[in-house]
Amino acid sequence: MHRTDAGRLAREILDTSSQLSRRPGTAEPLACKLLERLTGEARRFGVALEHYVVGPWHVGEASPRGVSRFIGLALPTVERGGFALAVATLAEAAEIVAFLNWCDVPEPGAI
Repeated sequence: MHRTDAGRLAREILDTSSQLSRRPGTAEPLACKLLERLTGEARRFGVALEHYVVGPWHVGEASPRGVSRFIGLALPTVERGGFALAVATLAEAAEIVAFLNWCDVPEPGAI
């Protein structure tokens, strides 16, 4: 897996997710699954992603909504600039963050 190719794919996934999330739907779960798959491929090719957890992409936290707000559950997010992608677990967020930092993916919508 070449870093530039992986970055190009990840950027397309995030840009598409960003565009689709403006409308109700399931853009985030699909984007997460695709990014998880790319992350797994990078690991299979021997990329030590743990070296890339610090960078412009970072783990954040989404404000809880609905019932989650009352029981104090917040979703971890993958963030850069004004972009945030909600994910299921902190471990998943950390893996995706490291992958996006490794392949130097810009913030969706940025030139």
